[in-house]
Amino acid sequence: MGGVVATGGKVGTGGTVGTGGKAGTGGMVSGGGTVSSGGRAGSGGAVSSGGTVGTGGIVGSGGTVATGGIVGSGGTVGTGGQSSGICKAGTSYPTPDLTGTPKLLYKPSGSGSGTYEGPVWVAGSGVLLFSDMTFTTPVDPSQLLKLTPPSTVAAYLQDSGTNGMAIDGAGVVFACSHKVQGIVKLDLGAGTLSTVVDNYGGKKFNSPNDLALRSDGTIYFTDPDFQLGSRTSETGKKGVYRASAAGQVNLQVTLIDNTFTQPNGIALSPDESVLYVGDYNGNVVRTFSVAEDGSTSNRKDFASVASPDGFAVDCAGNLYVASGTPGAIQVLSPSGAKLGSVTVAASLSNMAFGGSDGKTLYITAGKALYSLDMNLPGYPY
Repeated sequence: MGGVVATGGKVGTGGTVGTGGKAGTGGMVSGGGTVSSGGRAGSGGAVSSGGTVGTGGIVGSGGTVATGGIVGSGGTVGTGGQSSGICKAGTSYPTPDLTGTPKLLYKPSGSGSGTYEGPVWVAGSGVLLFSDMTFTTPVDPSQLLKLTPPSTVAAYLQDSGTNGMAIDGAGVVFACSHKVQGIVKLDLGAGTLSTVVDNYGGKKFNSPNDLALRSDGTIYFTDPDFQLGSRTSETGKKGVYRASAAGQVNLQVTLIDNTFTQPNGIALSPDESVLYVGDYNGNVVRTFSVAEDGSTSNRKDFASVASPDGFAVDCAGNLYVASGTPGAIQVLSPSGAKLGSVTVAASLSNMAFGGSDGKTLYITAGKALYSLDMNLPGYPY
């Protein structure tokens, strides 16, 4: 996570490192564009030629036609990682207020089986992209949908095969694809996908589920076998992986861990020193220490959470975990302390911060999309 990194340190008060790895060095950045060490990206956004509007689709709750496509916007070009001009260096953020009630934004009638997944906020266009997955055989298909706030939903890209998504400092969206069994990159203007990496040692991944982006372009992702379908696992592993040098011709893929029962949600701490990974069937969130070169070590159990699915991170470094079975968001401090929970709905799957001030938490649960107003901002996936 990161991108064009501005000067400054971690948001919040200081530099103590808790068990979850909240650090005061490097870290989260404010607006600007000057390169400094480590951390997430400052403001900026995608540079695009303006982009043509995609073909669109009909998805609105009342059956009305909404136009599709996403038009890129100007900004500073980053070198990879997540962009968040919302999180400001030197700011002391409050404890999350978890007393609000999620608001149903969209739920299509007769939606059938499946779930919404992988929400990502595209600040340059002011829209939310999310995956619409359908549970059928032999391989679960999916399409990309687009929310234009407050509640207009349209089809953006048919047959995308996407699941979890993330956005880098240049405004480029990356996605896990169970269709190509790898990681793909989305051209927002053209509405096309291209494969970034799809194998480990020449063997196809199972069905990559979720990903996190580091400021140097490194991609961390999980590869369970949820959407493997009738295909045979070529790797023979349910793994957590690191793909280095994103954007270059040859990616070096490293297996981080293959002992999770079903690795699922994944996220980086704001200072990128800690990697969080959820084990969906193991009912636990684990952490790895991340070195300066992106390598990982020192795996630890971080918190017990029932069926942990997608993650989100706020500007204070708190981790939000979609707990699927009870249908509630569990919020954990960087030290692992449980700050509280928010009940949403059954089949809760994922969430991302968005909106003009970064304080709207967009939540996917089953075939429904919710929003929750927060008292502090967070990262857009």
